[in-house]
Amino acid sequence: MDDASEQLPPELVRILDELYQEYQRSQAPLSLARLSKRTELRMSTLRRFLTALEEAGIATVVINDDGAGNAILTAAGLKLHG
Repeated sequence: MDDASEQLPPELVRILDELYQEYQRSQAPLSLARLSKRTELRMSTLRRFLTALEEAGIATVVINDDGAGNAILTAAGLKLHG
């Protein structure tokens, strides 16, 4: 990330970094449970940030009926990491 990351909340930077790293590894969505563990964020906090990322067009988030789900960066999100 660049200088703009210094202005973002550290939680958001961790989420973006983990999603980017997972995309580089597998080009597949990352489960919310794994993302929560890797970022050390509570699920409620994680979902709040993911909602904002999805509204901004940076990530795609899928939540299943059972509450499980996954997230992946969009093309716009991948460009942000640069």
